[in-house]
Amino acid sequence: MKRNQILAVILLMQLLCASLALADRTIVWDKYPITIVLPVGEEVRVTFPADVALQLPLEVTEKLESLAPNQRVVYWKATEEFESVRAIATSTDNETVYLVDLVAQQNAVVESLIIEDPDRVVAQQGQDSESAEFSSGIQELLDPPELILTRFASQSLYAPRRLIPVNPDVNAQAISALPANFPLMRSQAGEQYRFSIVGAWSGYGRYVTAVMVINTSPIAIHINSGLVAGNFTHITPQHLTLGAAGTLEDRTTLYLVSDTPFASAIMEDGYGY
Repeated sequence: MKRNQILAVILLMQLLCASLALADRTIVWDKYPITIVLPVGEEVRVTFPADVALQLPLEVTEKLESLAPNQRVVYWKATEEFESVRAIATSTDNETVYLVDLVAQQNAVVESLIIEDPDRVVAQQGQDSESAEFSSGIQELLDPPELILTRFASQSLYAPRRLIPVNPDVNAQAISALPANFPLMRSQAGEQYRFSIVGAWSGYGRYVTAVMVINTSPIAIHINSGLVAGNFTHITPQHLTLGAAGTLEDRTTLYLVSDTPFASAIMEDGYGY
């Protein structure tokens, strides 16, 4: 065999080995703990069959680097060897708890893993079948965009981490600067407020801005949305009253929905509301 042919064969074998090393290995969830052996010093990607909230034992946190770019994928890198420890991955829909036993060893195989859940595959197939039946002309009733945006903003700020919403149709917006003494809400009885923007999103052709309102006055106030300045189509307070300054109830969040970005809506007259 000529030298060039030998080199070509060697190169082909190297490419095949590399592709095999990079291939993801599938593990089927059968309701028993899954054992994952991590190579020390190498990063391993693990993909779960659903969005999950991860819990790791405290004793392993100093020996394991964990990076989760989203709620379905986690990158684990062991910095030293350790014996079996149990990680708990609870699906955000509270349907499944996945148990994973992690072990770190020197020179273990480096491979990315995909965990598959047969029950979820069957359930998804059933949902797809139902969706196909509805697509024949029956229009499902949907919540109004204003309600969806307000609920999304409220859950993003107040819900526990495992219930933080994900909606591909709703996108985070840059938070505008707002002077603390900006006259966003007119006074009812001489009270004063301090304001700050804590979140902003857009979706369905509308915008929702979450504004923290702090009562700096010694009197309790019932929130009157009609006193909010700007052109907002919907205004929803997280709480209906504000306690006197210094109490636990002296602050709340206003969710302001507008047809234009907040910076524009706040400068317009309140025709929408």
